[in-house]
Amino acid sequence: MKSYREIREVTSDTVTIPVPKELLHQKVEIILLPIDDSAEAAGLHERAQSWPAGFFDRFAGSLPNFPDIDFEGNYERRDSIE
Repeated sequence: MKSYREIREVTSDTVTIPVPKELLHQKVEIILLPIDDSAEAAGLHERAQSWPAGFFDRFAGSLPNFPDIDFEGNYERRDSIE
């Protein structure tokens, strides 16, 4: 699924959105979210869109090495419900 994001300054009570050809004749969801213009909020918003720095290095290999599961045989044959 491909998404489209566009940030605009709202100057009236109407917003016109050009629809890409790939989305013509489809149902779409339109969400309007306010954006805080402060530098701190912009930094938090950008960081929320990706993994924290060093995340994979910190947690790589943290799961224990689970043993292989022994074969328990074939599934049993059951009677049909019908």
